[in-house]
Amino acid sequence: MVIMNLLRLAEEVGLEPFKTSSTNGGEYHSSCPGCGGKDRFILWPENGHYWCRQCNVKGDAIQFCRDFQGLSFRTACIKLQKQLSNDSPRFEKQPIILSLRTPSVLWEEKALQFAECAHQRLLIDDEAVELLIERGLTMETIRQNKLGWNPVKIYKKLSEWGMEETDKRQWLCFPKGIVIPILQNGNIKKIKIRKSEWKEGDLYGKYYEVPGSSTMLPSFGADSKEVVVITEAEFDAMLVVQEAGEFCSCIALGGAQKRPDHLLQDWLLKKDLILFALDFDEAGKKAYIYWQKTFPNLEPWPVPEEKSPGDYHRSQGSIVEWIKAGIKNNLNKG
Repeated sequence: MVIMNLLRLAEEVGLEPFKTSSTNGGEYHSSCPGCGGKDRFILWPENGHYWCRQCNVKGDAIQFCRDFQGLSFRTACIKLQKQLSNDSPRFEKQPIILSLRTPSVLWEEKALQFAECAHQRLLIDDEAVELLIERGLTMETIRQNKLGWNPVKIYKKLSEWGMEETDKRQWLCFPKGIVIPILQNGNIKKIKIRKSEWKEGDLYGKYYEVPGSSTMLPSFGADSKEVVVITEAEFDAMLVVQEAGEFCSCIALGGAQKRPDHLLQDWLLKKDLILFALDFDEAGKKAYIYWQKTFPNLEPWPVPEEKSPGDYHRSQGSIVEWIKAGIKNNLNKG
């Protein structure tokens, strides 16, 4: 019988499950990767099943891979069997290191077309551009990162993007908002959309990651830099490189509980200094425990004021002076 810890699978698609009870060997809740419902998605890792109270999607680990990772039945079985020996039965004690998942060639082709169209739309939409200017990003940074604008919610067939359709899941949804394409060597590997209609308290998440995207953690700036800053949001990483790219590169987690894959972990361990600058909140503090244990070259370096680098910049804080101080105070200490 093929079994894999559902908590690991949930992490791979960007969820952050939290334990709510010990029922049925442990019950965890998160947002739903299908409908986006907040705290409606329930996982029971002990018996290997999940269920969403809002859209009623449910199944086991194999079905999870088919529903939310676009895998065929055979590919899902192979994936789970290969990782069986590495499964961790205790989510709280064992940090999850992702196995890097990459999109199909067809997915990349469709994603590139969508991203290029969205980028051109943004460049002619003053209101969309203003949303990014307000975050401190310059037009050069906007163009360099190919940021885009999706003006209306649209749907695409999964099969058109090289993904398997099921009776319960046939469409990809692209909400209205800022399009964030993640590029690697000129190829698009991930698409995230910052929803423009999201409001505090909404049941649906602020960011939407298009299914089929890679699990890679995006990097910004020159890979050759010996100082790497870890931020939570992609916009923050772009801002840090825009203001202080002479001194560092950045990795954006896209969620406090995200972990690097093994290749990225090895790359980070070779760097002279990692400045840990996740949002200054409870999620960021909890995530620091894993990073501190894993990377001896890491130092905590939150912004002096506010919650995130973006907030600090908007309050007239100097990103470059903050980064320079982090390097000076930590790189040569001891």
